[in-house]
Amino acid sequence: MYKVEWSEEMEILIGPYHDFICEVLKFVNEEPKFIVKQDSDTSVLKKKMQTMVKEESNIYSFFEVAIRTNLKEYICELKYEGINLLDQYNEFVDNYENFLSLEWNANITYSKQVTEAFEYFYTDLIHGKIFNDLIGESNAIKEFRERITLESTCPYCDIHDMEFDIASIDHFIPKARYPLLAIYPKNLVVACSACNDRIKKEKLYLPIIHPYFNNLDDYFCFTYKNNVIEFEFLDHISVGDREKVENFFKLFNIEKRYNRYCQKKLKRLKEEIQRNVIKLIKSSKDITIGEIESNIREEICEQYNYILKEKKIDPLTKLRLDYLKQMSKEDLSDLSLYIANENSYKPIAFGMN
Repeated sequence: MYKVEWSEEMEILIGPYHDFICEVLKFVNEEPKFIVKQDSDTSVLKKKMQTMVKEESNIYSFFEVAIRTNLKEYICELKYEGINLLDQYNEFVDNYENFLSLEWNANITYSKQVTEAFEYFYTDLIHGKIFNDLIGESNAIKEFRERITLESTCPYCDIHDMEFDIASIDHFIPKARYPLLAIYPKNLVVACSACNDRIKKEKLYLPIIHPYFNNLDDYFCFTYKNNVIEFEFLDHISVGDREKVENFFKLFNIEKRYNRYCQKKLKRLKEEIQRNVIKLIKSSKDITIGEIESNIREEICEQYNYILKEKKIDPLTKLRLDYLKQMSKEDLSDLSLYIANENSYKPIAFGMN
């Protein structure tokens, strides 16, 4: 629901994945080149790497990883493709945001071998000790998930706290459909398991906003009327941006989830405001409806400032802040009368002493 700032810490942890892919795909384009598969190809490739490791001119940092893992077998498979995967990868990365905005079309089909190789990179390689000891930070992908989940809510829904054990890493552009982005750092978003594993899965609707590039809060506000939570676009939002937000809401089923699970949060918030005002005026003997309303507005302001401090930390801050803004603009005379009745006395006429 809120933008996730791409921090220096995040770059240190998983930024090296991008350089790793570029190195691997650069080497795939170089000798030895395999045309017809032979059983000896992997051995030939391994010997080539072992030789190059000893050379002062060697520019590759992943050879030891490849020699000691199954990476060398997958590099062999990529060499058989006979296409420049490095160019395809760099073009996609350069146009990542344009792809999300439908301003660039990734008109690429991937073989089973390419899909399996990049699935291996994400599922096995980057989680392994050998890779993490030699490339980047130790256990970087786990550390990335842990750091993001500390005092944070899901950037997709803002409904759930992201505890480490129930958060997962989402491929915003699904790796099953676009495997070249399987470990591209800015395609990896830590989210709650509800959004990633049960709702989004492999779906994607374009054009769409992305939490690393956009702050959803800037585009709309929630409203709560007649026991229905809806969202309204801010006046300055363009038609194109509206479509991006609507697709985001559709992808994560936001409206349905909010109306099913989040209305009680607003009811409790209103009840808390009522209780606090009742406590505040309990000892007052003479008070006007106008004064009660003034106390309500002060309490709304206090609640707003308190929740604002917990933005991105406590769940549903966007919903609650928007609801308080809505309340502050409404006629609160009925609520004032309700509080007066709850306080068991007849207030002096509205606005008069």
